[in-house]
Amino acid sequence: MRQGASKIFFDVMIRYQTARLVKDVKTQQLMVRAAVLDTLSGIGESIRMVTDVVRSASSYVAGLGVQVGMARVEFEKFYQESWGAATEVENQIIQIGSSFGFAADEALRAGAKMAQLSTLFGPESVPVGTELGMTFGLIGGMNTPEAMKKMINLQQQTNFMMGDFTKAQFDTLRVGQKNKIMFDETIKAMDALNSVENTSVATMEQMINVMNNFASQAHLTGESIESMAAQSALLIEAGEEQGKGGRALRMIYARLGGNISGASDALSAHVSVMDESGEKMRSLSDIMKDLAPQWDSWGEAQKQNLAQQIAGNRHYVRFIKLMENHDRLLQLEQNAYKKLFPAMVEKRRKIEETAFA
Repeated sequence: MRQGASKIFFDVMIRYQTARLVKDVKTQQLMVRAAVLDTLSGIGESIRMVTDVVRSASSYVAGLGVQVGMARVEFEKFYQESWGAATEVENQIIQIGSSFGFAADEALRAGAKMAQLSTLFGPESVPVGTELGMTFGLIGGMNTPEAMKKMINLQQQTNFMMGDFTKAQFDTLRVGQKNKIMFDETIKAMDALNSVENTSVATMEQMINVMNNFASQAHLTGESIESMAAQSALLIEAGEEQGKGGRALRMIYARLGGNISGASDALSAHVSVMDESGEKMRSLSDIMKDLAPQWDSWGEAQKQNLAQQIAGNRHYVRFIKLMENHDRLLQLEQNAYKKLFPAMVEKRRKIEETAFA
């Protein structure tokens, strides 16, 4: 704008001062023509600038359209319902994403992840699941696709989103009931992870990375999400890498559950490893609680010997870390049971009572 104003000033000066400054008529005419051409050049540059802005905006909008279109194709690939139903759900997901500040294509890609579980929860639960995934990402400091992936992996191993219901029982519920259970149970898991994160050096993402290595084995013993989160966080605090910590816990559960190399027999000399029926392994958290009083009275050699029998030569040090820091483990577990989002759960419940009744 400043450059254009300068041009206008000098063009005016040339036209009105030429006769006074230059006496030759031909030179005067030449200078006036040059001023006119300069003016026209400025107009042309302005038009080109406007055209460039319009072209750039058009390209950006077209690019967004392509991205949203591709995201819709990806969503419909996994949703596998009628086109009309898919379009309605897509619009719901875009609206949910907008409330979180996400672009339409980001929201639809998150919905596509959740749509992969539509055979478990039903197609009607995809919008609620997508909303939970976005919430999971914001609370855990993860991008939405990564949060959706981790949430789905944990669900596949523990079925935590179904609560105490089996798949057969869950399928008999109404849509509104399913959505309530999904929401409440997922918020409960977020509560546990976030509470531990707030009181330890471990992040939610790190804990889930550890849990996804052993959660399925732990779930079979009745281990809670809260206890899994506490065990994962403790190993991270003790300096263990996420993958190694997760594999160590998986190995401990596997060796005790299958009595590999006599692991269960060795531990049974001190505490009960199996439940009262003798058919199912007790949770590791319960076993360690019973073992802790004896452990504290043992010497280093006895501790190492039992740890090697339980966890094997590769991972026995990590079992020792769990036992040596058992008080800290109990503290983290207690923190995991604290509820941080009761108001959020209640607000959502009221919404669903009217929307899904």
